[in-house]
Amino acid sequence: MSGTTAIGESAPTARAKRPFGVRLYLTIGFAAVALIAAGFSYILITGSSDQAASERAADITIGRAVRMADRIGAHAPAAAASQLDSVTDPGFSAWVYDANRHLITPAGSRGNRVGEVPGRSEDLTSALHGQRSVNQLPNGVTVVAVPIFRAGHLGGALVVRAERPEAISRAIAALSGHRLTAAGVALAVAIVTGFLIATAITSRLKRLASTAARITEGRLDEPLEGTGGRDEIADLGVALETMRIALRETFGALSSERDRLSAIFDALDDAVMVVGPDGEVRFSNPAAESLVGPDRMAIGGLEPWLRRASQRGSVEHDAMRVGDRVFAIGARKLSAENAVLAVVRDRTVALRREVAEREFVSNAAHELRNPIAGISGAIEVLRAGAKDDPQAREHFLSRLSDDAERVSRITDSLLTLARIEAIGEARSEAFDVPIVVEEASQAVAPPDGIDVGLEVEPDLAAEGDPVLLRQVLIGLLTNALKNTRPPGAVTLRARREESDQVLIEVIDTGTGIAADEVGRVFERFYRGSGALEQEGFGLGLSIARRMVGVMGGEIGVESELGVGSTFWVRLPSAKPAPTPVA
Repeated sequence: MSGTTAIGESAPTARAKRPFGVRLYLTIGFAAVALIAAGFSYILITGSSDQAASERAADITIGRAVRMADRIGAHAPAAAASQLDSVTDPGFSAWVYDANRHLITPAGSRGNRVGEVPGRSEDLTSALHGQRSVNQLPNGVTVVAVPIFRAGHLGGALVVRAERPEAISRAIAALSGHRLTAAGVALAVAIVTGFLIATAITSRLKRLASTAARITEGRLDEPLEGTGGRDEIADLGVALETMRIALRETFGALSSERDRLSAIFDALDDAVMVVGPDGEVRFSNPAAESLVGPDRMAIGGLEPWLRRASQRGSVEHDAMRVGDRVFAIGARKLSAENAVLAVVRDRTVALRREVAEREFVSNAAHELRNPIAGISGAIEVLRAGAKDDPQAREHFLSRLSDDAERVSRITDSLLTLARIEAIGEARSEAFDVPIVVEEASQAVAPPDGIDVGLEVEPDLAAEGDPVLLRQVLIGLLTNALKNTRPPGAVTLRARREESDQVLIEVIDTGTGIAADEVGRVFERFYRGSGALEQEGFGLGLSIARRMVGVMGGEIGVESELGVGSTFWVRLPSAKPAPTPVA
């Protein structure tokens, strides 16, 4: 194969060669371990030696102090100073106190004063209570306080300050020098040993690594070097060479297949998933995001169909409901993977569009049929001779005018609804609600016997389109006046809610709406069973709902049959404008 080298040959490399590399690190590691071990050993041995020397010096001091206290107790108090003078050790200082804590010997003893002895007062108190006190100070200094007994009674106390004997200090210094020499030798041996071992290990690893790095660079046609031998390093080289050959044979095919499949799945509008027997999604494309939970489990609505596909081998369904959405699913069992491949298409929007289009066409045709039939009938009657009868002619011409106006109003409503549907989202601005409410109330003339009242908070502003809101309120007021019999009242109220929204309500004392019809009053071409919109085409509230929707608001109704209705509009609140805007 072109571009390959035989196993064992040196392959060219652009990497700079390091003089030591891992050998240096391993050598430093061995040296560090030796240094740490030597250091711990030195600290432990030094500490234990110092501690042992201090304890030995303390024992010597205690013994000397006890013997001196016995000698002092065997003589009169006046002879205490002479007993202290019998000690010739220059580092041994002593003082004698009587039972009343009075110093009966000189305050200075061999260059030390009793007042400078640390802890003297506490040690003296312990001794005068008949207890021995030992206090080891830094630099090998020991302070001992022992009681003095005369004829079996406590006669005073002896305070001794003694430094470590010179012989012990010399022995500790000599031992420290030997320990440092041993630590240095151990460190040197560790460095040499570590370097030799590291060189033996890394020389083969470097050859193997220099060619194994080609795998990461995609150069799968070049065999590895450094695979000779019969130890673990050789086994590693053989395993890497076997892996290289397998990767070379499959990598090309896998790469192209992966790229092709990835592009196809990402471009699909249908959700594609591979689901395991426990419901875990092993694979999914971006379109399946809404069908996969945060724990990578398929949502509950898919489980029955996936289970059927696993049992039967395959399953298909065009109207699978998951919540408020409708899906078409096709699933097939993948026996080799012990999983199910599911392809899911969301048909919710398409079905709603089909239903809406059918209902719209049907309702529009139904609404237009009657006036067109009336126009056709009137024309036929006039052609049959009624045009020659002035009274009949005026009657049928009046009917033609009414039916033509009815067709015109239906057409205008349909065009208005179509324009609102095409807007998608209205312009949003801050406007003064009181001005819009006032203009809407003035645009509608109430019948006799019906009072129209306004209850509007001052300085009330909302976000939306004031023109659309004015049309919505005019329509709601018109419906309220139509369905309220005199005497009655219609109230237009606007206030700010705690949720930082503006609520506008049209409240009437009219006939109300039946409970089973409240949920349908905003449907296109829907007219209640005589309680709502005695005239009209059933498009007004549908148009109002769409107008409020494009403003980002909400509209709803609360009603009780025979009591009245409250239609409400909720819009986002805004800060009042500096000047009135409508």
